[in-house]
Amino acid sequence: MTPPEKQPATSTAEAVFERLLSGIMQGTWPPRSRLPAERELAGIMGTSRPTLREVLRRLAGWNVVAVRGGSGAVVRDRREWAIEVLPAYLRWGISDMQGPQVVELVSELLRLRRVLVRELFGVVATRVRPERLPAAREAFRQAWDARDDADRFLLADFDAIRRTVEAADFIPAVWLLNRLSSVYLDIGRFLPGASAAPDDYLTTHERLLGALARGDADASVAIMDAYLAHNDQHLLDSLGASP
Repeated sequence: MTPPEKQPATSTAEAVFERLLSGIMQGTWPPRSRLPAERELAGIMGTSRPTLREVLRRLAGWNVVAVRGGSGAVVRDRREWAIEVLPAYLRWGISDMQGPQVVELVSELLRLRRVLVRELFGVVATRVRPERLPAAREAFRQAWDARDDADRFLLADFDAIRRTVEAADFIPAVWLLNRLSSVYLDIGRFLPGASAAPDDYLTTHERLLGALARGDADASVAIMDAYLAHNDQHLLDSLGASP
């Protein structure tokens, strides 16, 4: 691959991070390849060496690179990357946003979400504290009220899901959701149709909270499974999935 052109030495850490990550996703530096030496790479990115080190630490936190003292940084194999890279991979690692690769990747992601949701609400229903559900109910209503503003809806929807899990004091799940939040929000903003509030959004979550208040795990899981199955298919259809 042709090395990227050198940039003016004014790049912020975020701009350098985006540019280096996009270069890795697009194959400028493929998996198992060694990045240029720090001084050279800083020149290519148009940044200072301290800023570059900050960027490399962030990429290492996502398991995209392995930084080895004295021997530079190596791009890790894709199977080692963390889930946080997914939005970037959709933006830069796949050339055709309407192509089968995107449909397959999004389909797999949605399948994974359904598995997580089934397990999550199955546990929440068995330990929820009903007196804490009104906060979740209000959060879902606020999300519905924000449905005409994609960013506000995504943020409010994520907050409502987290409040529902908090009502069961399911702290490890809350931490997991926190880790996934940037992925959820980025993909919702990036994929066409992913940030739209379904017509049955509020009624479905009212039914969910009712089932949770009764401690009915089977009903909670069934409600969310049917909701996701219908709306996930609608999203895949918008991406051109085959019938």
